[in-house]
Amino acid sequence: MPCGVKVVRQGGLALWLCTLLILGGGNRGWGQEPDETPVEAAPQPYSPNAPFHTPLPPQSIPAPQPIDHVPVEQESQSVSESSSPIFDVIEIKPKPVEESVVCDDKDECSDKDESKKKTKWFEPRFYLDYDGGFVIRPFDKEKDPYELKVRLRMQFRYVGFSRDIRTWTDNAGVTRPVDPRSDFEIERGRLEFAGFFLDPKLHYYINIDADTDDNHDAKFHDFWINYVFSDAFDLYIGKAFVPGSRDWLNGSTRTHLADRSMATTFFRPDRSLGVWAIGEPLEGLHYRAMIGNGFDTTDFEPEDIDNRFMYSGSVWWEPLGDFGKGYADLEYHDSLVVQVGNSFTFAAQKPFDDGTPRREQFYAQLSDGTRLVDPGALAPGVTVNAFDTFLYAIDLAAKYRGWSINGEYFFRWLNDFGTVGGPIPHSQLYDHGFYVDCGVMLIEKKLEVVGRISTVNGLLGDAWEYAAGVNWYVNGKHSNKLTADISFLDGNPSSNSGPNYVPGQDGILFRVQWQIAAY
Repeated sequence: MPCGVKVVRQGGLALWLCTLLILGGGNRGWGQEPDETPVEAAPQPYSPNAPFHTPLPPQSIPAPQPIDHVPVEQESQSVSESSSPIFDVIEIKPKPVEESVVCDDKDECSDKDESKKKTKWFEPRFYLDYDGGFVIRPFDKEKDPYELKVRLRMQFRYVGFSRDIRTWTDNAGVTRPVDPRSDFEIERGRLEFAGFFLDPKLHYYINIDADTDDNHDAKFHDFWINYVFSDAFDLYIGKAFVPGSRDWLNGSTRTHLADRSMATTFFRPDRSLGVWAIGEPLEGLHYRAMIGNGFDTTDFEPEDIDNRFMYSGSVWWEPLGDFGKGYADLEYHDSLVVQVGNSFTFAAQKPFDDGTPRREQFYAQLSDGTRLVDPGALAPGVTVNAFDTFLYAIDLAAKYRGWSINGEYFFRWLNDFGTVGGPIPHSQLYDHGFYVDCGVMLIEKKLEVVGRISTVNGLLGDAWEYAAGVNWYVNGKHSNKLTADISFLDGNPSSNSGPNYVPGQDGILFRVQWQIAAY
């Protein structure tokens, strides 16, 4: 009997069934050996009255040749028809996507009713990419407006401090120890998630921080959602930087030394929950403005803050072209670029109804490191429990052919004091200070040396920092950077674990840091 089939990968069973029929058909019995040659007979005329079992005219049929499985990577190659005279062989091409057959109507559709079937194709909607982090992106962001970028960063640091004094006494008369230090720490262990959802213009950002000097806890350091209306207006809600200082806004990833200056740490605000906007209304002119819970309310509970809002903003201009991010001239600008700006912040700090200061007010320190709300800080037996803060800062930076210089001057006024236990001899406290750093690339985009000086001046005296260091940009970026620096501290008034500052420090601070990041 004639039999023609098409070879496909799923047709193996049908092929062998057909082979068995061929071997057993015609004038050969089922027991006939495959190498026996059938006896040819003369063709018989067709008779419509012939019995049903009348055999067809015998033919000489060679034994079928085995057909090997066609590998996937070779499916697109044509199989020679001369390999078997019996079987029709077709070219099989790989499908770019998986094919499935689905019926429109299950009641009417059957395996024999191919006309009621339609073919659906699985189309991939997302793909994996790397762009400053690992990214899952949609092929069509208008159809599938969802994206996820995952980034990580760690600053592994050695910290050593050699003290010149063993104790210091603050303005309230409290004597405190000045401790030496020699240890390793993870200063910033960050895991970040960013992208958009529901709408390509609706973005999100989550920053989880796990410092070893913060009880080894993981916290939501930053968390916001923003909608990009235009380049001039990008609206945010959530938790982030209070924009009261350029050095603060530049972030800890791109600092010129291992961390920010003593002056920045003393004057700057911190994070807060609130509403803010970022934009570039004119080319080269940028702004950031925020209304938030307070000057420094990061990680605070509702009972830790008052019911007065904080108002902060920053405006900066890049008149000669894109300044780039950070301090170092990694871009190696062939022409001079500059950045000039100013920032301001106002916050009213009010106590509980019983006069007890809230945690929000604990950030303010005097120029010797004394905390303003400590009993006796400004007068014996008197506690300041309320005050207003106004901070103003101006900044200037420039880059040119591997050279860079950055500086910021801070002015702070504390007034409208509320007290418990009597009056204080001051209606206003004024503090000021600055930092300036300068860097030069000894090897373009690789090796940089940096020098820095900063100071804090106020009612209770002044303090100074002199620092120098070297940066090795392993891959020419901040994402893989080795830093070693040394700072000479003269009466440090700042208190913050990030740059390893403790009030009263007088001595030498030495740091070696490796910053490694998926950026």
